Amino acid sequence: MSPGEIIYIIAILIAAIAIYLMVLVITMKRNIKKVFRVFEEKNALSVKTAINATELNIQKQGILDRAIKKRDNRAQALKFLMDGGVVIITGDERFYFNKKKMLEFKKRLNFFGRMMIPDIDN
Repeated sequence: MSPGEIIYIIAILIAAIAIYLMVLVITMKRNIKKVFRVFEEKNALSVKTAINATELNIQKQGILDRAIKKRDNRAQALKFLMDGGVVIITGDERFYFNKKKMLEFKKRLNFFGRMMIPDIDN
């Protein structure tokens, strides 16, 4: 292989990784917005107004569902937000969305993570 071909292959790999990351960021951002809308519609933005998992209606899709239906990645977005401390589970297994923690979480993330978190009004 000539040096020009090697550089060409490396450039294609870098472009493929960049496209993958952009699709990941766009998809996650869209699903985080969907999760936030669910909490906002149910007014689950504090401990007093927290909702249970049934009311939340976000569940992981099975293999068959993913093959047949449109992909629903809200469960991954919810897990991402829970791991970051943005969605909090109360002692009685109820969920609520904390906007202040969202801003703190966004500051802690790296460049790609900050791109995934949408701007939400206080």
